Amino acid sequence: MDNMEDKALRKGLSAAAIILIIICALVMSFDSTNGLLYGDRATLYGIPFIAAVAIPLLAVLIVLTRCCKSTDTVEETMAAIASRYALWGWFFIFPIKFASAALDIICPEFYNAHFTTIYLLMNSFNVSVLGCLVLGLSLKALPSVKIEKKKLTVGQILILIMMVYGLAQVGSLMGMPIHLALSSVTLFGDASSEDALSNLKDSLIIGSDTFIRILTVGILPAIFEELLFRKFMIDRTLRHGEFISCAMSGIMFGLWHGNFQQFFFAFFLGVLFAFVYIRTGKIIYTIILHASLNLVTSSVTIELLVELLKRMGLDMSTGTMNTDIDYDTVIKSIMPLMLLLFLWIIILAGFQIAGFVMLIVKRKKFKLMPIVGELPRKTIIHTMTHSVTMWVFFALALLLFVRTYLPDILAFIFK
Repeated sequence: MDNMEDKALRKGLSAAAIILIIICALVMSFDSTNGLLYGDRATLYGIPFIAAVAIPLLAVLIVLTRCCKSTDTVEETMAAIASRYALWGWFFIFPIKFASAALDIICPEFYNAHFTTIYLLMNSFNVSVLGCLVLGLSLKALPSVKIEKKKLTVGQILILIMMVYGLAQVGSLMGMPIHLALSSVTLFGDASSEDALSNLKDSLIIGSDTFIRILTVGILPAIFEELLFRKFMIDRTLRHGEFISCAMSGIMFGLWHGNFQQFFFAFFLGVLFAFVYIRTGKIIYTIILHASLNLVTSSVTIELLVELLKRMGLDMSTGTMNTDIDYDTVIKSIMPLMLLLFLWIIILAGFQIAGFVMLIVKRKKFKLMPIVGELPRKTIIHTMTHSVTMWVFFALALLLFVRTYLPDILAFIFK
């Protein structure tokens, strides 16, 4: 009887959390839309409404985690993991929203002048410090397993790095059409080329300081995301089999990227990293694989692109084009850089093709080992997609998707 009452309470709390998350998604989307329509400071007026929903949501999530303590079955383990990652998700999404609003009120000039740096640092703090603290404390009560440690050779690591590049490219090709379709209202709107360049400069990657970008995009996520989505999670799900660990790690990691441009390749890489961690028991290997991709994206590729934009006449401090330029001189200046960028892209493409081919050739080595009493894979997937507590985490992840695409769509409609 007590078990049935606990299950009913868990479902009720999960349903309440999902409803609050849906309301949050709508409020945050319309709030961002007002910012797009009437200026950045218009978004400040939505903060009290967001807080009015987010604070009760936090209370529900805290109670929900306290109700999800058992991990005896696959369903209970998923509920225990999902509730705690949902709690982490709350701390990932809302504190940065409230902190940004506070800074915009207290010191708007400083905040606007250093927005990119402040946002990247706050986002990194949320993932590393808050993420590890919240999850570390909330997962402490759940039983974990110790994985036997094994070494990889340098050659094996290099092959895996190339596989990472291959999977990332395949995933990007799968997700990009969906991303472009949902973003088409802004990509093909009535913005001028100068506005487009200004928006490019204002993006978090292009407009950021090199050191801050490499630290917060290249290094820290590789360390802490591997702890959060591999070690913390797999240590507590592996007792029910390798499949559930790889599936949850890949799906939850992919969804948390919050857009279709990154979802598919993050899912593929999440599964690969989970497999490597399960086979080696050493999180350092997946950190190396993760960092190999992030560092290339955040350093060499972006630096070449930024330098190209500068030579074309874009002022990175203001986002405006210099109209008083000698186009012959510009062409002579950018040609060597364009050749270098083209060569770099060809090299990356070579790594991607070689990695994908090796992945196909060695696919039989990526075989999950069943354990005694492990549920069929279809049953595990069915449990994951039908667990109301899992949908609390899914709803928070989908909130990120909604926040990525809906405000621009609404702004386009209401303009």
